[in-house]
Amino acid sequence: MKYYRLLGVDRLATIEEIKAAYRALAMKYHPDRNIGNEEEAESKFKEIHAAYEILMERRNMFTPKLHALRSK
Repeated sequence: MKYYRLLGVDRLATIEEIKAAYRALAMKYHPDRNIGNEEEAESKFKEIHAAYEILMERRNMFTPKLHALRSK
């Protein structure tokens, strides 16, 4: 899926792995850290944030199912 690829994580990534990937990318693409390239950085930052929000929402809904998949 696009959201996983955008954050650079596997589909079975843990919540902690998703958070860590998000934080690293958010720091990298934060507009305040990209002086002279704010527009592109802001666009990328928004994409990353949207992907993180969607994945976290999905993970909170499906966490019990993921634990069952990992234990197989």
